[in-house]
Amino acid sequence: MKKIILSILVGLSAFSTQAQVCVPGTLTTTANAYILPDSATNFYHGCPGTNYNQILYIKAAKDTVINITSPFTATLTAKIDSFVVDANITGLPSYLTVESVPSTLAPAGAGSPKSNYTRLVIPGDSLACVKVSGAIPGATAAGTNNLSINLRVYLSNIHSTDALVDIGIPGIYPNRMTDTTTSIGYYSIVIDPTPCWPSAVSNLEKYNFDLLGNTPNPLNASTRITFLSAKADVYDLRIVDAMGEVVFTKNIKAAAGINYVNIEASAYSNGVYMYSLNNGKNILSSKMQISK
Repeated sequence: MKKIILSILVGLSAFSTQAQVCVPGTLTTTANAYILPDSATNFYHGCPGTNYNQILYIKAAKDTVINITSPFTATLTAKIDSFVVDANITGLPSYLTVESVPSTLAPAGAGSPKSNYTRLVIPGDSLACVKVSGAIPGATAAGTNNLSINLRVYLSNIHSTDALVDIGIPGIYPNRMTDTTTSIGYYSIVIDPTPCWPSAVSNLEKYNFDLLGNTPNPLNASTRITFLSAKADVYDLRIVDAMGEVVFTKNIKAAAGINYVNIEASAYSNGVYMYSLNNGKNILSSKMQISK
């Protein structure tokens, strides 16, 4: 069940001091359910002595399919009533706080252990966002803060229309609410060593897209450039070498949400290359280093 829940969730840099606003649906993708950014893009890096701001955009699934093989082979469909997310993120530095839309709920109190913690309730088939923000103290040491987000997924109307019906069982828990627990453990907040620059504010609201960089970097033979687009749009990607010579161009039809461009660079010489993304109105640039 844990793999099922993670799959339906995932399925989930600019130098500015302007804080992002947590607005559900600002960043979307076509998936039935998602959390953006995903594990590959991950959280922004932080820099000591600067403000930090990272938003998770969440779409809760409407339903899910569960396959079982024992004792009967069957496919079960479950309606997702809600995702209940623990607002107390394990591993979050003390100088950062969490807020969300819709707002987190106070603990339900003793006698309700499943909700006896500060939590965010996201109904099935709805949007939400969670903002992690705060001021990073100037004396903060460089390092990686691994995060873990605990959640419960409440399911109802679990039923089957195939093998179980054939043996005379018309449904399984058709009116019963059940839940499953899991956690998301792939996020981390990296604090870069000084001198560094903040990368915790997106250009998405200002330019309708944001260039998030490339991984790996430095690279040997290939890398993947990641960018966000507020809507379906057309972009021009260009890579130039240290002499200003264009070595690569590509026209990209981007979808709303997160987009990836794989770059094969085995034929390029060692050195620093600049790449830029242009939507016809604005240009964002970054650099990559090839080291073989």
